[in-house]
Parts: sequence; C-alpha cells; structure tokens
Amino acid sequence: MKTHSKKDVQDNVQDNIQNDDYTTVLVGLAKKLSPSSTGLIGYEVAKDLKSNVLYIRLTSNSDGGLFSKEWIKLDNIYDLIQKLGDKPFNSSAFKTLFKSGSANNTSFIAAVLRHEELALIQPTEKKVFLHLANPLIVNQQDRIAKLKPLATPNKVTK
Repeated sequence: MKTHSKKDVQDNVQDNIQNDDYTTVLVGLAKKLSPSSTGLIGYEVAKDLKSNVLYIRLTSNSDGGLFSKEWIKLDNIYDLIQKLGDKPFNSSAFKTLFKSGSANNTSFIAAVLRHEELALIQPTEKKVFLHLANPLIVNQQDRIAKLKPLATPNKVTK
C-alpha cells in the first residue's frame, strides 16, 4: 500500500484550489475516525460560481485507500443531519450523499464533518464510531456560509 506524507496530502489539496466552476473557501485535513489511525483525509469546501451554493468534496487520503471526489451540496448534508435528529448514528447514514460507491466514502466524510473547521457532527461519549449532530450546528452553518474565497497564487506575467 502506498503511503503519502502530510506535505503530499497538503500539496494535493492545494492543487484542487484552481477550478473554473468553483471558488475554494476552505481546505483542510481531518484525522480518520479510528484512534489507532494516523491517516489524514483532505477536503475542500467551495462555492459554485454560478449558483453561489456551497459544496464539499474529499480530495486526498494519506493512506492511499479509494474514495470519491464528487462534489456534495452542503445543504444536503445539513438536511440529512437535521433529519437524523439528536440520536446517535453511524457513518453509513451518509451513504445517500454519494453517487459512486467506494466503501470508504461514508467514514471519510464523517471524519471531515467532525473536523474542527466544520464541526457539524461530533463523536458520542462512549463509542468513537458513532456520531451526534453538533448542538451548535446552526452557528457552524452560519460561519461556513460567511467564508471568503481563498487567495490564489499570483499569475506570472511575461
């Protein structure tokens, strides 16, 4: 299995900033859910330039496992978490968000949604692989909605 350094993962995330259809507002690296794992999942939050809708996608995995890089509307995630209510749920609850079927998608997106930059869900007290909606999710949604585009590198002119 091929492994990647944290720098490789960060470089991969940075490569995804330039895209004609989206403006990146946040990039990050989230720890995997397993306490014994040292792996990181890269992600990107971006605004669709045509509709002003926020999307998220997975961008990298430091351990080399497969995952989908498709864009997912953040509104779909917010709606799903709201429907799940205040009861614990596992990562498979996120399966409906993905069109493609990598087995890693659900746990990877759960890890990203737990990351402190997003904090839409949190672990339960007793079971590390179960999640709860963040009771302050509305505040998090507000904060995410106000994110500004990341600066892009200056273009070299001749």
